[in-house]
Amino acid sequence: MTHVSSAGGPLRLIVTLFVTAALTLSFAVTLTLASSHHASASCAANSYTGQWRSTDGRLKRIDVRPGGDDCQLYATAWSTCQNDASRICSWGARQLQGSPDPNFRFFSYQWNNASEVIQLHLQDGSHLRAWDSTDYNSGSRDSFWVSMTKSS
Repeated sequence: MTHVSSAGGPLRLIVTLFVTAALTLSFAVTLTLASSHHASASCAANSYTGQWRSTDGRLKRIDVRPGGDDCQLYATAWSTCQNDASRICSWGARQLQGSPDPNFRFFSYQWNNASEVIQLHLQDGSHLRAWDSTDYNSGSRDSFWVSMTKSS
């Protein structure tokens, strides 16, 4: 009796396993890329995202942008520069904090002589009111409202 050995059996099994692993990895990468593209699109769709402008030199502009993979929003306030009134100067980016009310957000700055909080009250997709409140270490307080319009 002649016994025919099938040497292709184990080799075929190994090739099948590698092909299955490669297809699974390819599918996982495709799914991850599609999910991250969808997530970044939903981050950018936030009503606060964009550039907001006012005519008040104390708070000329606020830029709101999504940051990182967590969809957290960041805000940068701008005002007329102290040494050159023809320019505006950035205060630096800060994380925009949320609240249960979707039309209310805030961010803050810690200065060497004061703490400043800017509250954003979204009125509609192109208008917001910003309340800027500064508590000085001396005990005095300064606050004001600014109407802002979203740049297109």
